[in-house]
Amino acid sequence: MEEARKKALEDLEAERARSRSLSDDVGHLKWALLEKEGAIAQAGKAIEDLRVANTELVRSNKEIERANTSLVGENTALEESIRGTFLLPSFFF
Repeated sequence: MEEARKKALEDLEAERARSRSLSDDVGHLKWALLEKEGAIAQAGKAIEDLRVANTELVRSNKEIERANTSLVGENTALEESIRGTFLLPSFFF
Protein backbone atom coordinates (compact mmCIF):
# COMPACT_ATOMS: atom_id res chain seq x y z
CA MET A 1 0.00 0.00 0.00
CA GLU A 2 2.86 2.39 0.79
CA GLU A 3 4.22 1.67 -2.66
CA ALA A 4 0.90 2.64 -4.27
CA ARG A 5 0.76 5.85 -2.23
CA LYS A 6 4.31 6.73 -3.21
CA LYS A 7 3.53 6.05 -6.87
CA ALA A 8 0.33 8.15 -6.66
CA LEU A 9 2.28 11.08 -5.14
CA GLU A 10 4.92 10.82 -7.88
CA ASP A 11 2.20 10.73 -10.52
CA LEU A 12 0.50 13.70 -8.88
CA GLU A 13 3.75 15.69 -8.82
CA ALA A 14 4.42 14.81 -12.47
CA GLU A 15 0.91 15.99 -13.38
CA ARG A 16 1.42 19.23 -11.43
CA ALA A 17 4.70 19.85 -13.27
CA ARG A 18 3.01 19.09 -16.58
CA SER A 19 0.12 21.41 -15.65
CA ARG A 20 2.55 24.25 -14.80
CA SER A 21 4.37 23.70 -18.08
CA LEU A 22 1.12 23.76 -20.03
CA SER A 23 0.02 26.87 -18.15
CA ASP A 24 3.31 28.56 -19.06
CA ASP A 25 2.85 27.50 -22.69
CA VAL A 26 -0.67 28.93 -22.70
CA GLY A 27 0.66 32.18 -21.21
CA HIS A 28 3.35 32.43 -23.90
CA LEU A 29 0.82 31.66 -26.63
CA LYS A 30 -1.57 34.31 -25.30
CA TRP A 31 1.26 36.85 -25.28
CA ALA A 32 2.27 35.91 -28.83
CA LEU A 33 -1.36 36.17 -29.94
CA LEU A 34 -1.69 39.63 -28.41
CA GLU A 35 1.51 40.73 -30.17
CA LYS A 36 0.22 39.39 -33.49
CA GLU A 37 -3.16 41.03 -32.98
CA GLY A 38 -1.36 44.30 -32.28
CA ALA A 39 0.74 43.88 -35.41
CA ILE A 40 -2.38 43.10 -37.44
CA ALA A 41 -4.12 46.18 -36.06
CA GLN A 42 -1.09 48.32 -36.94
CA ALA A 43 -0.99 46.84 -40.43
CA GLY A 44 -4.70 47.55 -40.84
CA LYS A 45 -4.13 51.16 -39.75
CA ALA A 46 -1.21 51.48 -42.17
CA ILE A 47 -3.35 50.09 -45.00
CA GLU A 48 -6.12 52.57 -44.20
CA ASP A 49 -3.60 55.42 -44.07
CA LEU A 50 -2.26 54.34 -47.47
CA ARG A 51 -5.79 54.24 -48.90
CA VAL A 52 -6.39 57.78 -47.66
CA ALA A 53 -3.06 58.93 -49.08
CA ASN A 54 -3.87 57.22 -52.39
CA THR A 55 -7.25 58.95 -52.51
CA GLU A 56 -5.56 62.29 -51.88
CA LEU A 57 -3.01 61.56 -54.60
CA VAL A 58 -5.75 60.65 -57.07
CA ARG A 59 -7.56 63.89 -56.21
CA SER A 60 -4.34 65.89 -56.65
CA ASN A 61 -3.62 64.13 -59.93
CA LYS A 62 -7.07 65.04 -61.25
CA GLU A 63 -6.52 68.66 -60.23
CA ILE A 64 -3.17 68.65 -62.02
CA GLU A 65 -4.77 67.14 -65.12
CA ARG A 66 -7.46 69.85 -65.07
CA ALA A 67 -4.84 72.57 -64.65
CA ASN A 68 -2.76 71.04 -67.44
CA THR A 69 -5.78 70.95 -69.75
CA SER A 70 -6.45 74.59 -68.95
CA LEU A 71 -2.82 75.50 -69.66
CA VAL A 72 -2.88 73.62 -72.95
CA GLY A 73 -5.98 75.63 -73.91
CA GLU A 74 -4.29 78.89 -72.93
CA ASN A 75 -1.13 77.87 -74.80
CA THR A 76 -3.13 77.04 -77.91
CA ALA A 77 -4.90 80.40 -77.74
CA LEU A 78 -1.57 82.21 -77.33
CA GLU A 79 -0.04 80.33 -80.26
CA GLU A 80 -3.00 81.22 -82.44
CA SER A 81 -2.77 84.83 -81.32
CA ILE A 82 0.95 84.94 -82.11
CA ARG A 83 0.42 83.34 -85.52
CA GLY A 84 -2.38 85.79 -86.21
CA THR A 85 -0.12 88.71 -85.27
CA PHE A 86 2.61 87.58 -87.64
CA LEU A 87 0.20 86.66 -90.41
CA LEU A 88 -1.80 89.89 -90.42
CA PRO A 89 1.03 92.20 -91.57
CA SER A 90 1.79 89.89 -94.50
CA PHE A 91 -1.69 90.57 -95.87
CA PHE A 92 -0.93 94.26 -96.08
CA PHE A 93 2.12 93.82 -98.32
